[in-house]
Amino acid sequence: MNNIVLTSCGIRNENFKDRFHRIISKEELKSKKVLYITTASDGEEDDDKTWMDEEYKTILDLGINESNITEYKIGNEINICDFDIIYMMGGNTFYLLDVIRKTGFDKIIVDFINKGKIYIGSSAGSEILGNSIDVALGYDDNNVNMVDFTGLKIVDALIVPHSNRKEEFISELKNKTKENVITLYDGDGIII
Repeated sequence: MNNIVLTSCGIRNENFKDRFHRIISKEELKSKKVLYITTASDGEEDDDKTWMDEEYKTILDLGINESNITEYKIGNEINICDFDIIYMMGGNTFYLLDVIRKTGFDKIIVDFINKGKIYIGSSAGSEILGNSIDVALGYDDNNVNMVDFTGLKIVDALIVPHSNRKEEFISELKNKTKENVITLYDGDGIII
């Protein structure tokens, strides 16, 4: 498949960048259109969004032309067929999944991936692809009062971003679940 990229905070690690460029070269990336979805950040209560600027830079560092990046909020009109890559930013996991469900954007994501286009998730943008987001109860505010934590189930696992900051949490999680657990460390990631 090789078209799903899960990260905590973008593709920063040079070794991981090299693996990504084996899927799609820097030369190819220059012409690719990226839908940069920042919806999850709207669910964050912290006004400091400097991390978003840092992460945006990681997209440019991949070799993508800035003129080919369109920032997008889920729910607005968009022709998804115009894009080659979805880059789903992090932020509040519950807020993001809630908006995705209410707008039907989950079906758009599944269709996009099934067409072989590239989906890059960052933090919450990675976590929503798993079987459940209930692991986020350990670190995100459930500010939308979500009770159904079922993820998009595109990846058969629980996905835990920023794992390098949650070692005790992950150890407890692995002891109480039978699910596969994918741990994502800052700066690194996996390609599915």
